Amino acid sequence: MRISIIMTVLVAMVFSVGSTIIIHRSYMASLDREEQEAVDNLQMVNSIFRLNYENSGKLSEDEILKILRRIGTYRTSADVFLLYKDEDLIYGNLQNKEVNLNVNTLLDTMGDDEGITVNYKSDKTGLKYIISASGINIGEDRYIICICRDIGNVIDLRNRLHSLFIKAFLVIMFLTVLTSWIISSIIVKPLNKLKKATREIADGNLSYRTDIKSNDEIGELSRNFDKMAAELDNNVTLLREAAEEKDRFMGAFTHELKTPMTSIIGYAELLRTQELDQEDREDALNYIYSESKRLESMSLKLLQLFVADKDKLDLKKVSPKDMVEDIVVHLTPTLNEQNIKIICRTEEGIAFLEPDLVRTLIINLIDNARKAMDKKGRIRVDQKMAEDGVIFIITDNGKGMPKEALEHVTEAFYRVDKSRSRAQGGAGLGLSLVKKIVELHNGEISFSSEQGIGTVVTVKLKGGVA
Repeated sequence: MRISIIMTVLVAMVFSVGSTIIIHRSYMASLDREEQEAVDNLQMVNSIFRLNYENSGKLSEDEILKILRRIGTYRTSADVFLLYKDEDLIYGNLQNKEVNLNVNTLLDTMGDDEGITVNYKSDKTGLKYIISASGINIGEDRYIICICRDIGNVIDLRNRLHSLFIKAFLVIMFLTVLTSWIISSIIVKPLNKLKKATREIADGNLSYRTDIKSNDEIGELSRNFDKMAAELDNNVTLLREAAEEKDRFMGAFTHELKTPMTSIIGYAELLRTQELDQEDREDALNYIYSESKRLESMSLKLLQLFVADKDKLDLKKVSPKDMVEDIVVHLTPTLNEQNIKIICRTEEGIAFLEPDLVRTLIINLIDNARKAMDKKGRIRVDQKMAEDGVIFIITDNGKGMPKEALEHVTEAFYRVDKSRSRAQGGAGLGLSLVKKIVELHNGEISFSSEQGIGTVVTVKLKGGVA
């Protein structure tokens, strides 16, 4: 609406000023032409009188009147009259006395001047004239010749132009209002969409989009706005998910602390207040010790998670082959005690990795494979070089996981088999730490599992190769 008003006002101002200037200049040019023609006619009459006077040596009043009548017959556009110096009218074909009186006033201002004077007068009927007057001496007599030209046609032309201007102005204003309304609709409609989009997003509806498809600047602005809204929506979603994950983490962490702490306090109170036999006393102390070790393990894992989340990696040239083989050698005795066989297949190569974190990653994956087994089982660790890093594949023939569990295995404190994990000292933080380490290396982790057959974990770290 504001655009329409501004456009209408601007067009009205430009058209009005332009038309006024054009009409005024046309009117003044017409007046100049009429004035020049009146002067030319007056000069012609003066020349005729002088020629006749010079040829005959004299010029009587009757001859002067005869000449004026003859001129008046051929030049009907001019009213000619002759005056004595004492202002007696000798000849005139104007019957309006008001014009004569005006001429008399003009004569008073002329005095003895023989030049031409031009003025504008009106008669009682409202007609306007150009009056050109000049003095001329014929013998001893001095005459004043005045020619009055009707300029009503010039004024009529100006009035017609004014009338035409008003009509054209109304038409142009109508077209301007219509055009500006159409243009403003084209412009304002997408702007209103943008306005609504900002209001929707401000109210929390981050999924709202403008969907403006034009190829102009507004369309580009709309696309950038939608892109910004999508990015904002994505960031808010990530923040919301992070907050929800944090809430789940804190809830699970509180639960994990509460259970062993309750048991530890209960057994400690039992030992403090009652006399127990040696066997019960040892059972209580062993339980307190095992739960304390589990709390210690959980606190260390939480610290590692925090460090992995905040730390900036210092990548070093590492041989993944040597790292895997060293880990397998050190874990083999412990696994053999549980009748679990571990083997590895490796490839030569150098990759840029954070050695301590990658070592923690591999150990955690092997430990999770161990917990998925009974007293017997088999774990295989494969290491392969890739163009942009290294790939680790840990395969076990343990119990496997249901499909619905695969989406949650990297969440903190999540356990597929809660009783088994707790009995084996697990805090449910190992795979969360693994996920963080993978993310810090710009890598990928995937799980493939089938219950009763086993699980395959594939990790690709993109630290680069040397």
